[in-house]
Amino acid sequence: MRVCLDTSILIDVLKDECRPFQEIFYQAISNRETLVVPSVVFAELLPQFKGNSKEAALFLRELVIQIQPLDLESAVAAGRGWMEYLKRKPKIKCPVCGNAMPMKEHFLSDFYIGGFAVTHTDFILTRDRGIFLSYFPKLKGYGDCLDKKRHLQ
Repeated sequence: MRVCLDTSILIDVLKDECRPFQEIFYQAISNRETLVVPSVVFAELLPQFKGNSKEAALFLRELVIQIQPLDLESAVAAGRGWMEYLKRKPKIKCPVCGNAMPMKEHFLSDFYIGGFAVTHTDFILTRDRGIFLSYFPKLKGYGDCLDKKRHLQ
């Protein structure tokens, strides 16, 4: 099976954090799943290597993780999720000055990852359940990582 890895999982492996998610990741390796990341995950991972793309690529290669480009099908799925997010996003204003107040924002890259996962893989492995459950309901979580009952964070 093809499993898309979200950036959060790779950072967990690098920093040795969030053990339960690492265990799911290592189980996928043990199960000989095909592990893939869209190129946007590679871009998000670069700061962990201080911008050294060779080291980042070596890290992924050693874990037998394929880097794949985003294509139009992925971008369309991402765009649809992004539009739904923008529609749902609450519009709140400061009651005193009337200016827009900052809210937790998702990044377009999250939607690119979801779009890639839903169009090119069987599962996603992530810690960020909310966005994928809300905007990519057809997406399946590897190792029950999207299960609402499972609280691993």
